[in-house]
Amino acid sequence: MTSRIPGMGPDRGQGRMLLPRLKLARIFDKAFHAMADLHWTMLAALIGLHAGSTWLLFDIAGETELTSPVTFFYWYATTAYTVGYGDLSPGTDLGRLITAIWVFPGAIAAFTTVVAKVLGAIGDIWRLRRAGKGDYSRMTDTIVLIGYHPARTAKMIEELCSDLNPDQTLVLLTRQAVTDLDSRIRYVQTESLTSVAALTRAGVAQASRVLVFTNSDSDTLAATLAATALVPAQAHVVCYFENEDHARLVDQHCPQVEVVLSAGPEMVARACKDPGASQVISALTSHLDKEATLFSLQWPDRAARPFGDLARALLDRSATLLAIQPAEATTPTFNPAPDRPVQPGDRLFYVASNRVDAAALAG
Repeated sequence: MTSRIPGMGPDRGQGRMLLPRLKLARIFDKAFHAMADLHWTMLAALIGLHAGSTWLLFDIAGETELTSPVTFFYWYATTAYTVGYGDLSPGTDLGRLITAIWVFPGAIAAFTTVVAKVLGAIGDIWRLRRAGKGDYSRMTDTIVLIGYHPARTAKMIEELCSDLNPDQTLVLLTRQAVTDLDSRIRYVQTESLTSVAALTRAGVAQASRVLVFTNSDSDTLAATLAATALVPAQAHVVCYFENEDHARLVDQHCPQVEVVLSAGPEMVARACKDPGASQVISALTSHLDKEATLFSLQWPDRAARPFGDLARALLDRSATLLAIQPAEATTPTFNPAPDRPVQPGDRLFYVASNRVDAAALAG
């Protein structure tokens, strides 16, 4: 029986054979990671350099069938994409050696690196958005919902998404980490609802609607004041308060903001005096009930029309006109005189199963 000493005999020979393979594998691994870490500009430059040197080597090798610009681009691209149709190939021994030694490793490595970087960029964007770190500052006509209420935010998202225009996006800005994210909305997480950077990332500066609804009136007040400093002049801001004192502060400092105050006591009293009133009001304020929903439209820049004429026009569209709010007023007027003119900028409130287009109504 013989013993074998490590590093001697056949083991040493196998070790010598494995050593170049390991070094070559490490070289390729380092090269791939170096290319993957390159900036797009540098990567494009290296691909151009490799393609240009390949064309020059083919020209030296006499590969006249492959050196015309369009033909070479087609052959190089199909080779890099590993498609390999086989309709074009080097015709000389030197051209085949150049392809095997220079073209295959470089072109395929470049293609796989581009694919890896694209997939990595898509993955990074997806992870950032899932973590609430996305940037939606370039979006326009967005609806930004600021704050999170454990019991009510999900219902509000459902209401808002049910009436979104196809080109609108709903963005939720909150301090809470949202794990079960609704696929219809975008999500931004921040440590402070008054952070200018977070509000900007959520798209407040380009938004058409901003809704502030948090789990405390103090947070709602602070977020409303911060948002109104960023929103465009034509944007509509709405905030919700439980306490009338906080609502009064917003009315004093931000008169352009629409304040919604909790109507719990009033609703209970009205339901006591007029049975069923609470169900009617609840149905009018929910778009999820398709039978009757309260909508509004702004009369466009057209000729003035009498209130009665518009009431009949809406009735023909299975809609009931309830009130009018002049452009400069803060409260609506119910049941005005039929000859009351509706001017451009006035807002009409009506009940219908679907929204009526103002331009179509104006004719």
